[in-house]
Amino acid sequence: MKRFAKAVVFAVGMSLAMGSMAAEKLDPALQAVTKEKFDDQAAAIRQQMKAGGRWEFVDTAERAQVNTRLDEIAALLAKSNSVDEMSREDKGKLLEAQEDVNAVLTKKDGRRLICQQVAPTGSNRKQKQCSTFAERERQRRDARDFLRSTGDDGVRTN
Repeated sequence: MKRFAKAVVFAVGMSLAMGSMAAEKLDPALQAVTKEKFDDQAAAIRQQMKAGGRWEFVDTAERAQVNTRLDEIAALLAKSNSVDEMSREDKGKLLEAQEDVNAVLTKKDGRRLICQQVAPTGSNRKQKQCSTFAERERQRRDARDFLRSTGDDGVRTN
């Protein structure tokens, strides 16, 4: 009975989470349904994690996690060709792995728009400035590289 209650709570939570995602029109990177579709998605994700790709800013540890979870999903789908044919236990494992992958990719999505209110110099009136995650990361990387090239380590002496 306890196990059933946990499953119901999990299912309700997932439906609420999926509902909120649909309301925000988020496009999950990974939705494993069949082995063939998953193989195509996994290949595209791995390709887009390379330099210049949508998820190029995924760090080494996150990349290893995503690759491990993609391999786990592939193994689960190898046992049964589609999610509909899986046991409840395997469906749970697949969903957990899929959520882990989507969490990392959503956080590091280069297309994700980030907006903030900024007051221009000399003004107290804030304006909304938006840029993508990739633009911000490139600016941060370029600033860091510039400081390194000029030898300015940020330490000031008087």
